[in-house]
Amino acid sequence: MASIWREKNGEETRRPQLAGDMETEAAIIGGGLTGVLLAYRLRERGIACCVLEADAVGSGTTGGSTGKVTAQHGLIYAKLLSEFGRTKAKEYAQCNAAAVEEYAYLVEKEGIACDFTRCSAYVYSRDGMAALRDEAEAARRLGLNAVLSEVTKLPFPVDGALCFPDQARFDPLAFARGLAKRAEEMGAAIFEQTRVTGVEDMCVLTAEGTVQAKHVVFACHYPIINIPGYYFLRMSQQRSFAIALRGAPPLSGAYIDAQQGALSFRGARFQDADALILAAYDVRSGKNTAGGKYRELLSIARKFYPECELIAQWSAQDCRTADEVPYIGRYSAETPNWYVATGFNKWGITNAMVAAARIAAMIAGEAVEEDSIYDPQRFKLLPSMKNLAGDAGNTIAGLAKEAFSLPEETLSALPRGEGSIVEHEGEKYAVYRDESGEAHILSSRCPHLGCRLEWNPDDRTWECPCHGSRFSINGEILSEPTVRELERKA
Repeated sequence: MASIWREKNGEETRRPQLAGDMETEAAIIGGGLTGVLLAYRLRERGIACCVLEADAVGSGTTGGSTGKVTAQHGLIYAKLLSEFGRTKAKEYAQCNAAAVEEYAYLVEKEGIACDFTRCSAYVYSRDGMAALRDEAEAARRLGLNAVLSEVTKLPFPVDGALCFPDQARFDPLAFARGLAKRAEEMGAAIFEQTRVTGVEDMCVLTAEGTVQAKHVVFACHYPIINIPGYYFLRMSQQRSFAIALRGAPPLSGAYIDAQQGALSFRGARFQDADALILAAYDVRSGKNTAGGKYRELLSIARKFYPECELIAQWSAQDCRTADEVPYIGRYSAETPNWYVATGFNKWGITNAMVAAARIAAMIAGEAVEEDSIYDPQRFKLLPSMKNLAGDAGNTIAGLAKEAFSLPEETLSALPRGEGSIVEHEGEKYAVYRDESGEAHILSSRCPHLGCRLEWNPDDRTWECPCHGSRFSINGEILSEPTVRELERKA
């Protein structure tokens, strides 16, 4: 099943691929919320730009989001105050609060039909109130309206909740598509089915042509260039799982558990009726080898809402930084005209707006806060080394290329409809045997940095546990950082 947003909006008329070589002021890699918002902001300033999207606008994490438009990002503000100090913590708080208002403004100004609805956002606790009280105090110190409450609309008792009033929710795919159309009307060029395979100096490379630009922006969820920047050492990727339900009582607010990866709730509209989105889990990409997350979520939902009906189920991928703050700004000291927006830590809706504003201003030569909490150059070696240490055992120098066939007795023993890692003559292969019995045989090594792939039975995908690249059963790229498909063996 697709996300509720894709079920609601259906397929959009596809935009053209890049056809040949072109020049522009700013080349934006990625057509999610960040890329589309940035294109809009650049055209407001009269700066020529193009967006290069590997699939379709909003087809990645944007279309898999739960669509919460809020500065309430779990229990983050007490942590930011402690680790970054008041000035930088306030920058994060105020930027995200302003982003909520900017979405409201753009929806009204551009007449975008995306079910934008004001609501309160809550973080709730079933493990005492101490952490919520600390977060409430921190939020207030940073200028945010935060109110402790003992009453919620959740279907189970809680110790309490921290409420951020006057936040919002919307259909993120409808918004992204609507703003993309407006950006095109303003002169932005948006190309779909155009995967970027590399960047050489200021030339963006694709199979369809090249784009020579004065500025290059990596708004593609996970940076595809390893060096410089070294983002593959500084981030991990996590997957969360969601279902949408019909038949549950209406829920006006948006709720998230104070415990990371626990249940998240928000109301929505589907086919002119109330719906409920229930999300949970926080699994490192490539580690969901047991599967069953959708079944577990539906089982939980039916305990609370026995008459509910499943509308949609989907998963989404999020980049995590070591300090839980995104990287927004210059890609590296060596590439002053490259920019990056990544590591949104599951809060990409408002941080996408922050990224678009900050990077547009930098490209336009406007004054920005250089010593920003978002500065990508705030490299912290020790937290980053934790990720590196976990990956080192899986990384190899190269990929096997020889053609071959696996013995029929080996293939016939594999379960249908499942992926398996099969060893043959000292090499391991990723094999999916479909329901008809046909085997789809691929290299088991991710072409990004050679890590061993794992099978995700919930989404029927091959995933890299090191850096989060994802592939279909036929080896097509589903998620970056890889820019190469899996090598097909048969």
